[in-house]
Amino acid sequence: MSKRIETKVSITAQGTCLTRAVSYYEKDPNYKSDDYIAPMLVPSYLNLIAKTEFSRKILKKCFFKAPGNYEYLIARTKFIDTVFRNLGSNIEQVLIFGAGFDSRAIRFKDELEKARVFELDAQVTQQTKINSIKKKNIKFPPNLNFISIDFNKESLSQKLDEAGFVKNKNCLFLLEGLTMYLNEESINNTFNLVNEYSGKNSLVIFDYVAASLARQEDRYDDPKIKKHYEFLAKVGEKPCFAIDGYIHDFLAKYKLDLTDELDSSRLAKEYFNKEDLGLIAKKFRIATAIKKV
Repeated sequence: MSKRIETKVSITAQGTCLTRAVSYYEKDPNYKSDDYIAPMLVPSYLNLIAKTEFSRKILKKCFFKAPGNYEYLIARTKFIDTVFRNLGSNIEQVLIFGAGFDSRAIRFKDELEKARVFELDAQVTQQTKINSIKKKNIKFPPNLNFISIDFNKESLSQKLDEAGFVKNKNCLFLLEGLTMYLNEESINNTFNLVNEYSGKNSLVIFDYVAASLARQEDRYDDPKIKKHYEFLAKVGEKPCFAIDGYIHDFLAKYKLDLTDELDSSRLAKEYFNKEDLGLIAKKFRIATAIKKV
């Protein structure tokens, strides 16, 4: 995990929030998201620009240059929103790793009413989100718990124990836009923790990138992609972990079974009525897994 996030707000968290804010104002239902909280969390001038179609197009050209990046983030948001919308009452705990400006604990407070929700993130990003929501006089649901952590210095399991996260419950673990920014050791520690704390039939949702993206093999295929890589490297949040063709073997190490996996083609067809989403989106997968024992 980059040391930058311990002193500054995560750039990728801000980018995801901006995507949701912009897509909230889209007129095309394929592009429109339901995250009504996101527009309140971005700078007011960006929110104003996003409201009109003409200025929104300019905004998208400025911030979403990599082909397929905007569409992938929208599709990922919609997919995970659907999971939360259809959560059964058997889910007892929800843990959102690297929550950023995620608003699902608020937007799906009725669906999550019987569960305890934990949001885990670096202190600076988390506090910025909390302050922003308080300024808008939005109430946090009583079952929402915030856990701030210095990923480079503090024990994740200790922080969960201190926050009252209970082992062996039926849980939902969400790692959205996170695994690609962790190193091998952090990935192993995180998924070992999921295995240790989860009860049978717990769900894990995460997205990951193909190894070709982490190796930046296509950086010269499109100048926009090259600039995208350079920007992520500059802010200390470039992709470093990837899975290439062994997702079942990867999950088996942590007693998880793959139940579904969405690639760019499936996301394109299900959310945009397209054949594909673009070069960047082709590198991403969204996986859903279940705890075996």
